[in-house]
Amino acid sequence: MKYVYKVSMNGVSLSDPYAFLKVVFPQWNGEEAYADGSSVYVTFSTPQTPADLGPLVRVELISQ
Repeated sequence: MKYVYKVSMNGVSLSDPYAFLKVVFPQWNGEEAYADGSSVYVTFSTPQTPADLGPLVRVELISQ
């Protein structure tokens, strides 16, 4: 089973989305990820708990 998360920050374009992803998911270790400019999508094989970075950072489980 795969768990796909969408990570975004309200009203911000991400200049370094993979550094942002590493802050949100410190356990990220090169798992499949891609960015579209305003969001980062990452796929894990197990459920993950993101860091709580406040209300401006949104983490959504979009597929499992």
